[in-house]
Amino acid sequence: MTNTDSPLDAVDAAARAWMAALAMFAAAQPDGHYRAGAGGTSELVTGAPLPFMNGVISTARNADADEIAAFAASPKLASVTWSVQVRGEQIDERIVATAAERGLQQRKELPFMLKELGADDLLEPEADGVKIRRVLGDEEDLYRKAMATGFEGPEEVFTAFAVPSVMNHASMRAYVADVEGVPVATSFGVLVDDLVGVFNIAVSPQHRRRGYGRAVTAAVVRDAYQEGARTAFLHASTLGVPLYQTMGFRHAENWTLFTP
Repeated sequence: MTNTDSPLDAVDAAARAWMAALAMFAAAQPDGHYRAGAGGTSELVTGAPLPFMNGVISTARNADADEIAAFAASPKLASVTWSVQVRGEQIDERIVATAAERGLQQRKELPFMLKELGADDLLEPEADGVKIRRVLGDEEDLYRKAMATGFEGPEEVFTAFAVPSVMNHASMRAYVADVEGVPVATSFGVLVDDLVGVFNIAVSPQHRRRGYGRAVTAAVVRDAYQEGARTAFLHASTLGVPLYQTMGFRHAENWTLFTP
């Protein structure tokens, strides 16, 4: 963040970078789709069977309710599970109504967090007995299985995250943490100019509370800093906020997610 940037400017830039990262991810999928409107609204289809990976998303400070309604009528959304996502917690009732009309009546707040990067982020991630490494498309099965174990879900849900077109992408980095040769945690980074998005932080249930989640997050940040990133961003669970705060992330704002 330069001296002329305000904190809100930095959040705006990170929100746009987050959307750019997902657009990049969609472009790497066989049937991915992305389009952007003049009012800051995007339509995203990645094909992943997760509502937050498809849908209508506004990264504007003040979401355009009419544009969101128009995008929500897209036939491309009919074949996927999707969501409406907007920044903030005070949501225009017209957006709430649009979501409800499309069967998206569950409402959830997602913390959005930022971290300004510096030389301290070059330190090697630390966790007892763990080896963190980047994995490429020739290990797609391993990465998919490790994600499924960490998130406690079926493997097929994570197929879109573990394909060569994603894992070998010039701006994307997939990581696993191994303990005695066994994958115990995953992470994923997406470089967008001088920002990096942190995704897919998952630790297998029997290996939690040992610092592995922190270590794989730090690996994303370290490598991105070496490649020119100066700000990291992520969406955290409410329970995850304190952990990321100890790593130097600040809670910038909440986003609101409407799902089926």
